[in-house]
Amino acid sequence: MRRNIAAVALIIVAIGSICARCKAAEQPSTRKIPEAYTEKVVPTPDLTQTDPDGKLPNQGRSHCGPVSVSNSFAWLANNGFGNLLPTLSGRKQAQFEMARLLGSKKYMSTTSKGTGAGGVTLGVSRYIKDRGYEYHYLKYQGWRKHPSQFSTAVDVPDLSWIKEGLKGNSAVWLNVGWYKNDSSTGEYLRTGGHWVTLVGYGVDKKGNVDPAILIIHDPSPGAGKYPSHEYVRIKSITKGKLTGTQSGLPRSAKGYYIMGNGMHINRKGDVGILDGVVVLKMPNK
Repeated sequence: MRRNIAAVALIIVAIGSICARCKAAEQPSTRKIPEAYTEKVVPTPDLTQTDPDGKLPNQGRSHCGPVSVSNSFAWLANNGFGNLLPTLSGRKQAQFEMARLLGSKKYMSTTSKGTGAGGVTLGVSRYIKDRGYEYHYLKYQGWRKHPSQFSTAVDVPDLSWIKEGLKGNSAVWLNVGWYKNDSSTGEYLRTGGHWVTLVGYGVDKKGNVDPAILIIHDPSPGAGKYPSHEYVRIKSITKGKLTGTQSGLPRSAKGYYIMGNGMHINRKGDVGILDGVVVLKMPNK
């Protein structure tokens, strides 16, 4: 009898250990996050979505998602995942071809209204597998609708998770919502959105350490026609409400981040808010 009890106890411990390892594999470790990280700032491309050379559908006006992802995929192609980039004579044209593919119905299904969180996550997953690779981790944090297999069950993006997600063979894409702020009611009315590529954090443009800085490559023509690094100061919202017609709204604005100084705000809104984040982790090479 005692032997049976001991055997059952050992089985329970073993199952618990396996479950713990599985759970750990689902989440990138947030230990030892560097104070600042800038290794990807310079080598990551920064294409403009409306560049005539790109010949993207709708003149690229709605292709911020595919172009932002293509920036990171081009970096990954230079770091052990070369097949992500189509084989063409010029790297810029190859990257634009990749952005066109990513925006197609086969992958992100980008429309004239842009690309949702579901489109980005599904598109990234399908494209990576079609190019002969497997990813280690692909998850989303935020309030926008997305497939359950990419869910973290976290509606308010966590800054530590975002920063940790950028290390190594990885990519992070930020979904910024454009909002009209009514200071008298504390409400933020969502009027549109935009995707950008996160390339670093923790230092301002003068090189001073600043934990409130996120460094992005913004594909919008409003950020300029030529490659540039945007040093965006973020600030946590303490009260108010996010409103709009999108599924998932209204909701409390508390805890979400305003993308402040350094962010090129679209004319559709007067403030940018970090609605969601996609983190991709590829295997070590």
